[in-house]
Amino acid sequence: MIRLGGYLRNPVLVQVIGICPVAAAATSLANSLVLSVVFSVSLILCEIIASLMLKKTARWIRVGIYTIIGAAVVFPTMFLLEKYSTAVFSGLGIYLPLMAMSSFNGVHCEKYAVKHSVKESFYDAVASSIGYCGVLLIVGIIREIAGAGKIAGFDIAPVKGLSGFLMPFGGMIVIGLLAAFHKQRVMKTKRSHAADIEKRFVLDESADEEGTFTYAVKNRFKKK
Repeated sequence: MIRLGGYLRNPVLVQVIGICPVAAAATSLANSLVLSVVFSVSLILCEIIASLMLKKTARWIRVGIYTIIGAAVVFPTMFLLEKYSTAVFSGLGIYLPLMAMSSFNGVHCEKYAVKHSVKESFYDAVASSIGYCGVLLIVGIIREIAGAGKIAGFDIAPVKGLSGFLMPFGGMIVIGLLAAFHKQRVMKTKRSHAADIEKRFVLDESADEEGTFTYAVKNRFKKK
């Protein structure tokens, strides 16, 4: 599961899920580490709770619960950062609290956790966390070196900062280059998996299946 979910079908480079924090806030190693911890803890908790307790709950209610779980992880982290590391807190800006409502948590919980055992859901969360956080850290390191001429806050004398890398478009350039390199490597070494890695998680609300928010709204005022 780690090889497939973390590498071959990498959440950022292949499935393009949760890309906003990577492109906008992963501008240094410190920022990436904080985002990685918050992401991993919230995803693991969401998938375990979804698999353990929410399988029979309506989807539109489950999504709200995922947000509450994310907030329980994000807000204490924000409090600690504001108190002990204001530079990182300021650098992450709005993107840290937005992780409480991560689309990544909702997609993986709905497409996997509510349909599998707690053990399998835990492995899926760990595999996805490894893939997502790996990209976060690589992008953060590249952008800090290229954009600020530093690594972990220490100056790298020969490197002159290109400030554009610290902006969101710089993050998208780095992600695009990594995605191209990743696909080239997969096509060369794992050609048999080339078709499989193109599959993405898609939530189809148009089906109006019982238990979805769409179904609940449409039938709330339906005449009996």
